[in-house]
Amino acid sequence: MVTGELIGVAMECLNAEFKKTLALRTPPDTADTSHDGLDRCIEARLKIPGKTAVAVIADVLCSAGIAETTEIMDRFSRRPRKGIRLLPSWTWHTASESTPTIVPLGPGNDESSLVSLMSMCPVCRTGILNRVVGKQLFGIPHTDFYIECTCCGAKFIPIGTQFRLVSIAIVRDPLWRKHLNETFSAETWSAVARGTSPGGNPCVRQTGKKPVNPSRKLPPGAFTQLKDGSLLIPCQEKTLCFKPLKLIFYGSVREDLFARAQKPLQEILHYPAFSHLLPLVNAKYSRYLSMKSGLFLGHLKERHDPFYREFLNSYGDEKYGTLRLENTNDADKKGVLIVVVNKGIYHAVNCQDSFRVMVNDVFGRISAEDCLLNGDSTRCRINALVCNNRNVSGISIHTCEKEEERKHITEMLKEFISI
Repeated sequence: MVTGELIGVAMECLNAEFKKTLALRTPPDTADTSHDGLDRCIEARLKIPGKTAVAVIADVLCSAGIAETTEIMDRFSRRPRKGIRLLPSWTWHTASESTPTIVPLGPGNDESSLVSLMSMCPVCRTGILNRVVGKQLFGIPHTDFYIECTCCGAKFIPIGTQFRLVSIAIVRDPLWRKHLNETFSAETWSAVARGTSPGGNPCVRQTGKKPVNPSRKLPPGAFTQLKDGSLLIPCQEKTLCFKPLKLIFYGSVREDLFARAQKPLQEILHYPAFSHLLPLVNAKYSRYLSMKSGLFLGHLKERHDPFYREFLNSYGDEKYGTLRLENTNDADKKGVLIVVVNKGIYHAVNCQDSFRVMVNDVFGRISAEDCLLNGDSTRCRINALVCNNRNVSGISIHTCEKEEERKHITEMLKEFISI
């Protein structure tokens, strides 16, 4: 398959040459590496058969207007050989500056927001953004400059007075899926970097989304944790003791669970939760109406079409796992259950059924239908919280048989919930 990595390596090999030109194939019985063609360069970089790939790569580069075919005279045989040359607009040089210079101000930007944007990458929140000139990005229209993160390699290009995320080195980073090709102002990107918007996503359809990678903690003294892991939480005139449950995790976390939904697309569009999407589906995706809804959404995501998120609830695109409650004396009792992550309380629930039912049957496993708009976003959130933070998460319980008391405790615990 012709991948972005393959094309990128081919361009780098061409650009490394003084004349930006290479023969397509290395002459047979040539030991001198100075006469290596593009095929041998690709073999050395990617460990794939270069001879079978260069013809296709050359066709792709030439048809895209990135390179052109040429002939190279062999110095030994004095015969012309087929070659490929990188066009000037797609070349770069090692003298290109990469300095943290602030980009030019526009009518829609102010200096403080630009300074804030350049000081922290919105993707990894670790590196800083540098202004890069004299280089061009593959597959991106010409720009005078672009902005690149020093840590994760995220790249932004200017679009008028705004900036678009066009690339990131770590393909599986969650923000690749959520923010790729999205365009925001410098102020909005800065808000993403600071994490001040819901879940770090400034364009969430449904309000109130909370992150599944928690970092906030309760203020010191909000509750006390004992050596056995129990939590002592003040509740008006009482101090409640929440005992930790032992959880069993099965396998690793899985993503794209929504892609397993079996109902046809045309069927789910008749549900009230999806009715607002019907006109757009009929206009752009009508040929997919008979396809299974999960297959359709997975297809959109593979093509980086953000429309697939319109079918999911706020937590329908997370990574989920499978967990169960280990047998304990309190497993079949009723009470109040809390989810604790990073020493912070993230959820409290009044268990009208037993703790075993709540953990095993509600939070322990997520189905594809739970991820959809008409699914259960709370189940998705709690499962993702616990399964993605196994080393610092847990579930604790306070047994209580009286319904009114459980409701009262659950209501009081809301002031302790971190996010």
